[in-house]
Amino acid sequence: MSETEVAPNATYQSAERVLTLLKSFDDSRVELGVADIARALAVHKSTASRLAAALERTGFLTRVGKRYRLGVEIIRLGTLALRSFDLVATMQPAMEKLSQRTGETVNLAVPDGADVLNVAEVPSTYILSSSGGWIGRRTRPHAVANGKVLLAYGALAQPAVLERYTPQTITSLDALAAELATVRRDGYAKAVAEL
Repeated sequence: MSETEVAPNATYQSAERVLTLLKSFDDSRVELGVADIARALAVHKSTASRLAAALERTGFLTRVGKRYRLGVEIIRLGTLALRSFDLVATMQPAMEKLSQRTGETVNLAVPDGADVLNVAEVPSTYILSSSGGWIGRRTRPHAVANGKVLLAYGALAQPAVLERYTPQTITSLDALAAELATVRRDGYAKAVAEL
């Protein structure tokens, strides 16, 4: 193998590292330092630094001081993915109608492993509203209305552990079973201050 050729395993490993790094960002970790990246990838800090620098050069990361945030290229690709996601286009008119009728924020979510991934949103029409900004967020299904619907109709497996996020979060499997029965009976779910 010449010096310019790369072993297939090295290529796959690099791709997996890039994807693992990008997936390390979430609502609680919007910025990562080189040490954070090294830990997430289980690599030396010099490797993490080179990888972050390459992603910065290509627009996938943005440097903020000594830390990194997701870059504009991620926004571009995410927006493109959302636009090409037919479910969103199909559901948008019904979501807008529901939001107009209720005045509430309406979210469209899909199962994502054991979580719920919010893929579209129509914001509340109330002047003062703290809701919004859910697109792209993953949530645990027992703490949000759309997750309860997915659980009630079998689109998601019932979680074994119910984390508490607020005093109102359902943390008992029996209470969740009763809530899901109510969702099936009423045809909709509610979540009030549960997340």
